[in-house]
Amino acid sequence: MGEKWSGAEGTWPDGREAEPSVASMRAATRALRSHLGTLPAVFHFDGPADQFLAEAAFPYARWRYACADSLLGSGIGGTVVGAMARSLFDDGLLWQWIAQSPAERRPGLLGSMLQERDRICGFLADHEATCPNLARWFVPLDGVTDLTGSSLEALAAPSLPGAAELMDLFLASSPARPAPTSLLVGSVEDLLQAARGLLAVSGMRGAVMVLAHAGHGNLLGLQSSLAAGGAAGHDLRADHEALFMHVAAVGVTVTLLGVCAAVPECWPPEIDQAGFLGTLMRLTENVVAAAHAVHGLGDPKPLTGADPKVRAKARMRRLRPDALVAHHEVLPDILHAGPVIDAVRRYEEFVGSWTVDPWAHGDPKLASVLAYGGAHSTFSTVMSTFDDHAAVATVFAARMLLEEAARFTWLTQDVHDEDAFVQRSTQYFDEFRAKKKATIATFAGNGVALAAATRLLKMPDHVVEGPETITKGRRPLPSIDKMLLLMGAPYPEPGWLPVAYSLLSQVTHSTPVGIVHMTRYREGVLSAHDISPEMLALALDVACLGSARLLGISGLLLSQGSDPAQQYAAGLERRAYEVHDIARMMHGLD
Repeated sequence: MGEKWSGAEGTWPDGREAEPSVASMRAATRALRSHLGTLPAVFHFDGPADQFLAEAAFPYARWRYACADSLLGSGIGGTVVGAMARSLFDDGLLWQWIAQSPAERRPGLLGSMLQERDRICGFLADHEATCPNLARWFVPLDGVTDLTGSSLEALAAPSLPGAAELMDLFLASSPARPAPTSLLVGSVEDLLQAARGLLAVSGMRGAVMVLAHAGHGNLLGLQSSLAAGGAAGHDLRADHEALFMHVAAVGVTVTLLGVCAAVPECWPPEIDQAGFLGTLMRLTENVVAAAHAVHGLGDPKPLTGADPKVRAKARMRRLRPDALVAHHEVLPDILHAGPVIDAVRRYEEFVGSWTVDPWAHGDPKLASVLAYGGAHSTFSTVMSTFDDHAAVATVFAARMLLEEAARFTWLTQDVHDEDAFVQRSTQYFDEFRAKKKATIATFAGNGVALAAATRLLKMPDHVVEGPETITKGRRPLPSIDKMLLLMGAPYPEPGWLPVAYSLLSQVTHSTPVGIVHMTRYREGVLSAHDISPEMLALALDVACLGSARLLGISGLLLSQGSDPAQQYAAGLERRAYEVHDIARMMHGLD
């Protein structure tokens, strides 16, 4: 994926020239991607399950980095890049932590696998949803290692710390930018310490918040797509692209170094490790330097105080029985998503059958334009990636569509009650005004000048800024669970959507449950860059449901409820349900 797009060479698909600094950065990200692609992946069959999960971590990180790089300059999927960058950042923090004490911490992969399974079982129970093929969701790979979770090692394993804890630990350690010579020589541990320093920028906590907004596909995240001269919802503003790829490059590099320390036996013997890692560090530094020139964040101020202690955690509660899979319950990998794909292509054809001119009725609301453009862009990302060796990007995009569709479903429910609609609108926009204010404050509180922090979240000149006042005593938005339940109300089991969101989140959060769905083992061949048919069917299903809701509602808002928009919205929903009617037979949720 990506070779056919011209953005990496400095132009957009519509012929616009990228700024020289952006073109240089893309050349650096492409060079790193090319180097990473030359390292063979090594897996040890029939070894400990935590060894396999550790060996799978780098190929999965490399895959996401390659997909993010491929989307640069493509004119679609800008916010998906941010989502994948955030996940790579979290992976890097996790693997540098595991690498500090592999024997003690690596088994936590098994504990976290069971913890996530237990969480999914909890969603099913709490929302009165069923999943007859739950064993396939928990053990999609058979014949490689024991992933049932029933072994004594798995049952005794602790859980890994959360991303927030690891973030606090990283920021408290105050890493310094390494000297160039330290990037080329030394042990894996020395290189790992130097690589951590490549994330040493002022306001890193604020930068990660920007990535998080993009990853959730919300109104504030979609504003990353407001590039001068570009299409709203499609492009990616240069400073945010630089932030995203800075974090992604260091994340994938630290992940590889951490895996090298935690599973040294996975290094391919035919590759000179010192030479490969030295080149890796040099290319990563090139990305960081090029990104710095665009996003402009400087070095952080030294911190004082003791570092927080983060340890693996013992399990605090008994597992639900369904979180464990007996060996005789493991189901074979025999499904094929072909019928789902055929239905999705029919849906895609209808998506392009009608468009709205957002400015036909005067200046439109920015939120409606971003919802409409963002839904088209993100759904295009789904359709451009799921069968092009980039299906991991499909899952990220599908989750974003589902989440924002749930918010719009809540926002526009019962629009005939005008007073209630106004109250929800106020609540909705207050949420993102507050998030924007908090992000700027976080930047400014972590070494970034207030003017620079404000500039990172400022709208382009061609966009009219809306009101920034936040209602006193504002109410936060309902939880995503509640909004998904509202969206799922027409289905036999409304709770299937929160469960679907949880399953997709396993991939976006790089949990052991998610990683094993990004690998397939069939007829004696292990494919590290492949997606299980269940996960693909679910991602395509919710991508259609989410985009149908977003395109339908935003089309109605932008056209002032025109008859063509009403027919289009109804047609989208009908065809999306046709996809679901086929996909549910594969992923098991309804």
